[in-house]
Amino acid sequence: MSAAVTAFTETTTNYERLLDTVVRTVAEVVPDTCVVSLRSEHDDTLTVVAVHDADPRVVEAYAQMIGQPRPLSEFSAQALARGTTFLPEIDLADLERNAPKDSLDLLRTIGARGMLVVPLKSRGELLGLLSVTRRRPDLPPLDDVDRELVEHLANHAALALGNAMLFRELLRSENLRELAARAAEANRFVDVILEHIPDMVFVKDAEKLEFVRFNRAGEELLGFPRTELIGKSDRDFFPPGEAEFFIAKDRETLASGVLVDIPEEPIRTKHGPRWLHTKKVPIVDDAGVPRFLLGISHDITERKAAEAALKAAKDNAEAANRELEAFSYSVAHDLRAPLRAIDGFAQALIEDYSTKIDGDGQRHLDRIRAAAQRMALLIDDLLELSRVTRAEHKVQPIDLATIARTAFSILERGEPDRKVTFAAPTKLPAVADPKLVAIVFDNLLGNAWKFTSKISAPQIELGTRVDANERIYYVRDNGAGFDMSYREKLFGVFQRLHPTSEFPGTGIGLATVKRIVERHGGRVWAEGEVGKGATFYFTLPETP
Repeated sequence: MSAAVTAFTETTTNYERLLDTVVRTVAEVVPDTCVVSLRSEHDDTLTVVAVHDADPRVVEAYAQMIGQPRPLSEFSAQALARGTTFLPEIDLADLERNAPKDSLDLLRTIGARGMLVVPLKSRGELLGLLSVTRRRPDLPPLDDVDRELVEHLANHAALALGNAMLFRELLRSENLRELAARAAEANRFVDVILEHIPDMVFVKDAEKLEFVRFNRAGEELLGFPRTELIGKSDRDFFPPGEAEFFIAKDRETLASGVLVDIPEEPIRTKHGPRWLHTKKVPIVDDAGVPRFLLGISHDITERKAAEAALKAAKDNAEAANRELEAFSYSVAHDLRAPLRAIDGFAQALIEDYSTKIDGDGQRHLDRIRAAAQRMALLIDDLLELSRVTRAEHKVQPIDLATIARTAFSILERGEPDRKVTFAAPTKLPAVADPKLVAIVFDNLLGNAWKFTSKISAPQIELGTRVDANERIYYVRDNGAGFDMSYREKLFGVFQRLHPTSEFPGTGIGLATVKRIVERHGGRVWAEGEVGKGATFYFTLPETP
């Protein structure tokens, strides 16, 4: 696209060459047949002035039409009036009532399958039409991307054609004052554009690489007025190393004849060091000889600073993770050892000194053992929550139903005497990390299994629904339920709505579920009623 616009600009002063450049370039960007038809200034006629197709037989098919003014058809008049006409698939029968017969015959001859027709409009004047015809069977149908490309190219082509027509008219004019006035107006127009471009724009002569043009953004960036810049080179303003680097890139651009992209370029200014993203391109004459060098520089200093801050934040996060891993290791080893000792010695007292310790003493020892074992469970659950937070996140297409049935079968094997009805779809596709989702179902189905343990006909259901174009998954049970006024406490660490004497647990499972779902970019919430069960909902992204 950039090369196409550059090609239009470079041929503006040569009207005939510009027409050929437009159709050839557009036919290369959106491959197939491109035609430019211009409207007469004096009557309502349209003339095909340029055609390009990689197949010379197609160009030959248009030969009789080129240069022959034709009355505006209903189809052409509508295209000029209403803007882009986009026909991804052409039905020639539908076009018979508003398009000329010879045009339809030509479309049949070349095997047209689709068409894009865009008005060429410059400075409020309709110059004509640019059309792209999709005929090749090996190419896909025209789509919205093709339409945007053609519209963009048509806008630039129209501007170039308008300028070329103006230039040709000026050349024919015998009134030198009018010629000078229009040239001055064109220069003022270019000046206004350059002054409003927020990036630094500069032009150097190709021979000495001295500045001949500078815009306001360049003055503000470098801290020099353009009066000091014009007629000087980089050696007059920058340290030798920087100046030689800039000049080497200039010579490389002029020698290659193509755009040179410099993603990161350090530069010293009166405001301090800055970083630029610079693009340089040669400006050549009709013979292809470089006459000037055009440069555009975008200040990326703030972006570089943001990248550095992001890297520092990442390093800090990694350091914090290492500290957390060290803490987890300490919890896993340093805290578990004394707990095992407490539990073990309490058990030894019960077994070896049962005849010497009365009933109250033995009950105290039982409580010591129960507390130690519960603390060990809390440590295990905290470590699991920590691992979930730090675990590598690998999303892929998965089947939630299969993962849920696996989790439920483990619960059944743990209590084979319980009879719990479990309902789930045959398949329930999603995109997520399979290991982390397995932990979600271990906790949600484990809770449902636990809180239905005191009813006669326990039921657990896995399902899904769509609400406001969002896919929602849920696990529902008919167990103990909960008071909705406490629902905000459900997903907090160590938050429980039922005493451990009634239902065991540490109060960390739902916090783990929330952490996993949010790591996937989803949400989790719950609804319930005391004695009537609970439903836990969660969402997952539709795509990785």
